[in-house]
Amino acid sequence: MNKRIIATCIALVAMTGALIAQNARIDARMNVLAADTANYFNWTAGKKVVKDSFDAKSGASVAASTKEFDVVRYDGEATKKAAIPGGLRSLVLYPVAAYAVTAYDDLKVEQNGKQLTVRFVHRGVAYELVTDSKGKFDVLTGAKIARGLADNVGGEFVLKKEFAKAGTDGKKMSDLDWGKINLVPDTKDPAATRWYEGKLDFAYAKGILTVKGTLVEKK
Repeated sequence: MNKRIIATCIALVAMTGALIAQNARIDARMNVLAADTANYFNWTAGKKVVKDSFDAKSGASVAASTKEFDVVRYDGEATKKAAIPGGLRSLVLYPVAAYAVTAYDDLKVEQNGKQLTVRFVHRGVAYELVTDSKGKFDVLTGAKIARGLADNVGGEFVLKKEFAKAGTDGKKMSDLDWGKINLVPDTKDPAATRWYEGKLDFAYAKGILTVKGTLVEKK
């Protein structure tokens, strides 16, 4: 009898944890090739629901996702340990920024059937996100990163000579020679008190990249 009671209590605790989990839902659409007013970044975190896009007049996002998405990006406001890959956070913010940012960061998508490889360089850091053959991106294993590739010169990032393509000055992120860098896993912080797991659906057609799916909070 005691064993049954204990088992029931454990099940109830697990169910309660699932009910209060702050899962995150992501739905992003970005034109990789040109400025596009149809771009958007819609997301939820628990009961928080955000529908965001780029406001050309103010030059910023409508719903301030750059800051507000930190509720998903980090395990907490005080600790700020990464709960998702940094590359994923940067990618989903492109729809709520000016296209000039996308172009400067040299966002590129390579396609092999439904399998996608997304690469870009933001603030001198290179990111690579790769899906499986079905277009599924695993937040625990699908991202890689390379830091220390550029110097901040007068507020602008310039690629170091050893990482730039021959004949370039490194002032454009498209100058990066990906064959010269060492990519390492881009994952949640091992010290994070909570984090997200799951797979997102990536799709690419006619220059439009979409990212959709639900991430499950873990502790």
